[in-house]
Amino acid sequence: MCPRRGAPSVILAALIALGLLNPASALAAEDDQLFGYSPDTLPLAADADWVDPAIIVGLNPDDLAPAPDFAVETLHNSTIFASGIDWVPVEDDMLEPLVEHHVRVLQVIKTLDREVDGLARTIRQRRPQIAVFNSAIEHEHAEEARLAREIATLNKAIAEFAVRAFISEDKLDTALTLPDTELSETRVVSDEVREDQFTQIENREAELGERQLRRAGLEEDLRLLRSELRVLRRERLGLLSDVRSMEDLAEHTAATYQQTLHDRLELFVAGTDIPLVALNAYVIAERTLEVENPTCQIRWWMLAGIGKIESIHGHFGASTLDVNGDTTDQITGPALDGRILEGAEFLVEGVELPEATDRTGVIEIELPPAPASAAIEIAAGAAAANTTVPVDAPLPVIKRLALIKDSDGGRLDGDSVYDRAVGPMQFIPQTWRTYETDGNLDEETDPQNIYDAALASARYLCAASGSMATEDGQQTAYFSYNHDQEYSDDVAAAADRYRRLVEIPAEPAGDAHALGVANPDLLESSMRAAEKSGKLDDPALPDW
Repeated sequence: MCPRRGAPSVILAALIALGLLNPASALAAEDDQLFGYSPDTLPLAADADWVDPAIIVGLNPDDLAPAPDFAVETLHNSTIFASGIDWVPVEDDMLEPLVEHHVRVLQVIKTLDREVDGLARTIRQRRPQIAVFNSAIEHEHAEEARLAREIATLNKAIAEFAVRAFISEDKLDTALTLPDTELSETRVVSDEVREDQFTQIENREAELGERQLRRAGLEEDLRLLRSELRVLRRERLGLLSDVRSMEDLAEHTAATYQQTLHDRLELFVAGTDIPLVALNAYVIAERTLEVENPTCQIRWWMLAGIGKIESIHGHFGASTLDVNGDTTDQITGPALDGRILEGAEFLVEGVELPEATDRTGVIEIELPPAPASAAIEIAAGAAAANTTVPVDAPLPVIKRLALIKDSDGGRLDGDSVYDRAVGPMQFIPQTWRTYETDGNLDEETDPQNIYDAALASARYLCAASGSMATEDGQQTAYFSYNHDQEYSDDVAAAADRYRRLVEIPAEPAGDAHALGVANPDLLESSMRAAEKSGKLDDPALPDW
């Protein structure tokens, strides 16, 4: 067996020192939590800092047990994603090396378990030898005691014979009778008999010496066996400590994978400008409406078209979306003060501009046909600008913002004079009050959160169109969102592009979970809120 590799605390200290673990990550702020998910384990550092755990615990990487069978679905499992979205490819994905890291740790654990089992077998095989040695040693002790008694008896008999011979005592024939021994009764009748007794003593002393040497050898073997067993037990305890350390590391690698899986929410879906968190919100909204209002047939890419034109999916100005779907900077549109955005130069004498209204979005006012003289004048001006304008070309439209006085005291938009559209889906405060919803189960309704805003937008669009199964229905919905045909066309074009670019897996790799409706708790909570607000008539909740 190889020498032990150190206590768990030493191993963990080495992992931190080598950059394998990052203790600072344990201090992650509460703001980084994912719908209440906050891993309390230390995530791994970047792939460049990865250290083979086999080396950490002193194993030869070439002698490891075969990698265990492992299904990545055991790691790739989250209640945050709508099913299938967690498998959508993203840019700069770091999940694959983390799977390799986790499997390597499991391989090391398997190897250590194999060594632990081998040591346990060796200990079980060696332990009975202790009893064998003890029995042999006890036998030698008994034989040594017997020989010592016989030697003592012979010496005593010889001494007694010598005394009686010295005093000329009669009946010396009984002087060397050896009572209480296994020797046959012996009568000394001459010095030759006495010499024979000395020979017997010498033989017994020789046998006693041999048995003492044999017992010493057995005792040394027993000592060595016990020492070996102590080493084996320490080795086994060390291996078990390594196993526990590697099991802790496996928890870290699993937690790191989970955290990285959720961190991917901030990354863009491969080949698009949609962050994964926005796609997740759009799909959850779609699946919620599939249950809540199945006749609408709204699809995620329709919502993505709105999100693209309104805020580039929450990436307007300095804002981005965090892993929870919140805008990092408040997204607020211009004050809806009725101002003219385009075409003010065409307000010539005789053209009357209608009063601004509270219709959401940009109002298009097409000017009446101009007299020929006006058209010629415009054409002349265009020629001076090196452009060509046909004499019979209609004059451009005039676009202006809606005029909506403040309706919420500036609570949502920070403007106490006029309302402003807010959030990644650009809700004006009064519309938000009608359609606000909690799309991420944080018990708050926030138009700056993509989950809340996407679900509210889905309900708004379905209410406006009745059904979005046709292009006409989609155009009706888009135009209701912003009364501008150019806007509607832009949304439709963006939506169709996303529909063609992004494919949501129908069966996630390994079938971790079937592609179906979104998180059932989210759906049920959303529908309860909708029912309470009167938006649903006797909703039928799905049978989970």
